[in-house]
Amino acid sequence: MKKTGKVLLILFGVLLALVIAACICFYAFTHGFYRDSNFVRDEHAMEGYVTPPPSEEEKVLEEESQGEILSESEQEDLDKKMEQFSSEEPIVTDSDVYNILLVGVDRRDKSWAGNSDTMILLSMNYKKEQISMISLMRDTYVNIPGIGMRKLNAAHANGAGPLLVQTVSENFKVQVDRYISVDFAGMIGIIDDLGGVELTLSEGEVRVANGYIREMCRLQGLDAEEYLYPAAGTYNCSGMRSVAYARIRYVGNADYERTERQRTVLTKLMEKLRTLDMQQLYRFAKDTLPLVTHNVPESELWGLMMKIPSLSGYRLVKDRIPYDGMYRVIYVNGQDMLVPDWEETVQKLKETLF
Repeated sequence: MKKTGKVLLILFGVLLALVIAACICFYAFTHGFYRDSNFVRDEHAMEGYVTPPPSEEEKVLEEESQGEILSESEQEDLDKKMEQFSSEEPIVTDSDVYNILLVGVDRRDKSWAGNSDTMILLSMNYKKEQISMISLMRDTYVNIPGIGMRKLNAAHANGAGPLLVQTVSENFKVQVDRYISVDFAGMIGIIDDLGGVELTLSEGEVRVANGYIREMCRLQGLDAEEYLYPAAGTYNCSGMRSVAYARIRYVGNADYERTERQRTVLTKLMEKLRTLDMQQLYRFAKDTLPLVTHNVPESELWGLMMKIPSLSGYRLVKDRIPYDGMYRVIYVNGQDMLVPDWEETVQKLKETLF
């Protein structure tokens, strides 16, 4: 009996050593490419960036404005009302809900953080088995901490991902856990890595998309003729074509319809991700992590990847803010801005997510 116990003890020790060794090897292997990703600690997010170039702020002539022109007192009353609501309404958090802000950055060079012209709050409610995809329109009038009343997309230009996350959390009153940001080139690479997505374009969309393709190809030194849409129709679109489609805002209902196109592209990507097994997910993460900037800790990232296969049965909810019928347009500082009815908007958003 003593000999048997001794043998079993030795076997257990060997097995435990093998398990520990395997775990160490796995960690070293996976940690290697996570280390090569663009994980940026919040306190270092603005290192190397200059202040936003004034030329990047689009101005609208007063006679061309679609917004309501407020008097100085009316503007003050609006700002005070927003501040009062913000100070009284609590920020909601829930352990069953994970909120991550997906950010598309519009910039032509890497000297500044760039305006966040695409912002999609991706929310996973594990208890409700629901994924919510809520576009936050770039022209929304918000209070940016330390900056003041500005367009929402200016938060990223002034403080990169961390300031944008703080701005969304404090104005929309839901706790945003993390962010992932990507520029045009990065998004093109991500879509290409998944083999493209199927999109249907009208003649008007093709005309505008081809203009964006020519611009992006010029910046990247590519031959645009290889990427242009030949005509209206349905295509399995490369990253270049897909990003051009997602940028369209001069066809249909301007930026409102552009956010819908962006959600369409993201939905197509999510559908492809759901079909990948763990080995394919690992390869995808290895290829694409260097293309994005994020503040997702390593432990959280692997936890999210492990959940992807189980998300296939979740209900998908898509929307945008401002919601229809819950906002007004004002003209301030040479720009048209969208002012949500904050009480109704925040209530609807919280009901959707939580």
